[in-house]
Amino acid sequence: MTVNSLAPLPLSDEEVPLVTVSDPNVSLDDLVLSVQTFTALREILNEQRQRSRLAAYGLSPRSKLLLAGPSGTGKTRTAEALAYSLGIPLVRVRLSAVVSSYLGQTARHLERILDYARHGNWVVSFDEIDMFAGEREDADHGEMRRVSTVLLQQLEEYDSDNLVIATTNHGVALDSAMWRRFDEVLVYRHPTQSQIASLLEIKLRRFRYKINKEQVSRVLSGMSHAEIEAICLDVMRKSVLTGGKPISTEDIMDSAAARKRRYKEAGKSQP
Repeated sequence: MTVNSLAPLPLSDEEVPLVTVSDPNVSLDDLVLSVQTFTALREILNEQRQRSRLAAYGLSPRSKLLLAGPSGTGKTRTAEALAYSLGIPLVRVRLSAVVSSYLGQTARHLERILDYARHGNWVVSFDEIDMFAGEREDADHGEMRRVSTVLLQQLEEYDSDNLVIATTNHGVALDSAMWRRFDEVLVYRHPTQSQIASLLEIKLRRFRYKINKEQVSRVLSGMSHAEIEAICLDVMRKSVLTGGKPISTEDIMDSAAARKRRYKEAGKSQP
């Protein structure tokens, strides 16, 4: 699979690319999610692969997904995994380029992105959509109210079967009308202790390790997938730099304690 964009990337008014296009390398097998979420994702993939069969009955696949849950729980990785599973590129919206302080620019940028997304075969990912899709009556800036209205209209009129995936860490902040624009809403949570054990197996599979999974899973309980992955990277680096020494329970416990201490000092609330 290689990126092959026939059309030039959409640009901001300052001629900065509004999106990036990449070949993802994350599969569903790399993710640890709830059974319900995995089931929904596999159904959505099956619908995408059998568009013509659905079309024969006047039906369309689910194509607009909203992924809601805390930061670091696998939402962005899910967009990558879906693109990987379908063998198509991932188009990721660059919010730093989209949002502008000038009246009207942000709305124009969104229009350009969704127009671009109609032409091509890819998965389009909007991370942290609540940045410009919050409750319109609560917005303290007329421009953001206009942006929310434009985004709602663009999603309503989007006529491609390509997957558009929006993520939010703050579902309660979304405009109530925004929820109705999506064909499916998937909920993401911090991993359970059994999911933590599965996540450790996936992340450490290329290394030798001997750990008490029950003890480690209790210690890591309440942390996000991303935080646990960071701990795994810590102990894998240590293993490499100590000549391939097997990863131990103590290694993981030490890394977890150090990271929790740094998070606390930085002001992050702990579970």
